[in-house]
Amino acid sequence: MSTTTGGSGSPYLLRCALSGETPPIDPVVTPSGHICSRRLLLTKLTENGGVDPFDVGASSSSNPRTLDESDLIELVQVGTAGASAGSAGAGGATIAPPRLPSATSFPAILTHLQNEHDALMLELYDTRRSLEETRRELSQALYQNDAGVRVVARLVLERDAAREQLAAAAVVVASSGGTAAGSASVPAAAEEGDGGRKRGADAMEIDENESANNKKKKPDSVEGQEEKKVDSTGDSNNNDNEIPQSDLDEMIALWKALSKTRKKKSKKSKEGGSADADGGDGSASADSAAAVVTMEAIQENRLVETSKKSLHKSSSKAGILDVAFTASPTAGLLVTTGRDRQTVVYDVSDKKIVATLVGDKGVDVGCSDILTKVADASGGGGSSVLVATGAADGTVRLYSAPTSSSTTASTEATTTDEFTPTGTVTVDGGNSAIAAVSIHPCGKYVVAATKVGKVAFLALREGGTLVQVALLGQQGTGTDDDAATAAEYTCGSLHPDGLIYGAGTADGAIMIWDLKSQTLAGTLKAHGEGEAITSLDISENGYHFASSTSSGTVQVWDLRKLKCVATLNTDGADVGSVHSVAFSPNEGKMLAYGGAGGTVTFVPVKDWDKKAVVASKAPKKGKAAAVTSVAWMGGRSLATCSDSERPVRFWGLAEETE
Repeated sequence: MSTTTGGSGSPYLLRCALSGETPPIDPVVTPSGHICSRRLLLTKLTENGGVDPFDVGASSSSNPRTLDESDLIELVQVGTAGASAGSAGAGGATIAPPRLPSATSFPAILTHLQNEHDALMLELYDTRRSLEETRRELSQALYQNDAGVRVVARLVLERDAAREQLAAAAVVVASSGGTAAGSASVPAAAEEGDGGRKRGADAMEIDENESANNKKKKPDSVEGQEEKKVDSTGDSNNNDNEIPQSDLDEMIALWKALSKTRKKKSKKSKEGGSADADGGDGSASADSAAAVVTMEAIQENRLVETSKKSLHKSSSKAGILDVAFTASPTAGLLVTTGRDRQTVVYDVSDKKIVATLVGDKGVDVGCSDILTKVADASGGGGSSVLVATGAADGTVRLYSAPTSSSTTASTEATTTDEFTPTGTVTVDGGNSAIAAVSIHPCGKYVVAATKVGKVAFLALREGGTLVQVALLGQQGTGTDDDAATAAEYTCGSLHPDGLIYGAGTADGAIMIWDLKSQTLAGTLKAHGEGEAITSLDISENGYHFASSTSSGTVQVWDLRKLKCVATLNTDGADVGSVHSVAFSPNEGKMLAYGGAGGTVTFVPVKDWDKKAVVASKAPKKGKAAAVTSVAWMGGRSLATCSDSERPVRFWGLAEETE
């Protein structure tokens, strides 16, 4: 046995007598007093047949001392005797091996700490290097991602530009009848505005021989046939479903005349004259230029609510659905369509109702339009006022009343009894409600949009018969016309020159129809795709039109480029939902749109950041109803109404009310 003791006499180091290991892991004591490892001792006993390896005379003696495992005494840690007494097998806790002498001195401890520090520094270095590599890879990945995003954005811009050019080219081809010679302009609004470049010598000119060159070819059996008539319901028997060439020629002739008139007005306006001499009540005023509503007058609070008038039955549900205005030779006439299923014609000058028009009993009337038809240049066919209405059963009705050239009260011609039904047509067999109706500037045609995505062209024939001659979008052709057919139309507007028709849809698209070629000239997507278009209005200048969505966003578009030039009241941020937009009649220099709380917002064209807001008088209880219809009455006044209240509100300049 080898035992080393400290100065106090307490053992602190054991050494195995067989291997010299200090200390042994599982120490035991032999009967001869040697300390060794149990594992090594049992191995040795197995090798020499159970003879005690510490018996010095075992090799010469005939009776050597044997040793068995049961003779061994296991050493246990001091203080664990009680624990070992109750434990099975080993009979006590294993003695924890003390540190080696090489790890118990200060130099050894410092060396150990130095090695641990070095290992830690090496590991930290490897970690930092790995971090730098990861950062470099991440930076490269982010750069590649940013470059990819930029490339995609550029491609999207190029794609959109290509689509706009394609749409513009399609409109040019459509406007020219599909021939290369018709390189005139897009829609009838293709003139450039103030300071803009001209598209050719005249953006609106048509070659004199264009009508003949662009006539659609028909079989010999069809040539010379008279236009097929329709029955009393308005269902067309015209298999070609095309606008007759004679009607197109008349529309094109009027287009040329109106284009030249508009140019003269624009030139006069640039020279400082007034392009709008209409006083708003149907009569021309010498000082009307000074009385025209301007942004300065609105900002000075001189545009005020002058009066309000309830025109519809008080026993029915309150609300006016549509309003329109025309200036006749004797009066300014306002037409309103109410929830009482009646259409009322109101004389603004005399402040009285001149006609109440009623269709089929129990059928809602949702839209209307009014137009003063001027006498022919030859003097034949006197002037008259036309009123068109569209109903929920797909019926379009046209009423007319002659007007007198006299401006005195005694010769007043527009009376209730003189408005007579001119014609009735059930569009497309009554398959859908009428969403919008417009009277052509010549007074001989009516264009109606249905809620199933069709545009009906109606003609007023000799003898006062209203017939349906074409229904655009009714045949699947595999082209954009199919998309227009699948859409649900919610509103519509006819171009002032009469050859372009715009229709808004329930999914936020605007369809531009070319009546000359009878094709879909282009499709525009409004802000907030999927939001219904609530109103459309085309400016008198011929190349701007405005739209509004159910969320309240108002957009102004350039009809020449088929692109948006301004976005107002985005998502209703200023005045909430908007259901009516209207350009002023003075060349469309101002845009008005109705909003929540009885507000009307005015924005000057081309100065979109500048705006002014007026509000109607609020009732004693609650708030003023939202303005859902706006109609300019000349340049000096306008009328507004709501689909939830009875009266029509009239607005004018303050000095006119004194």
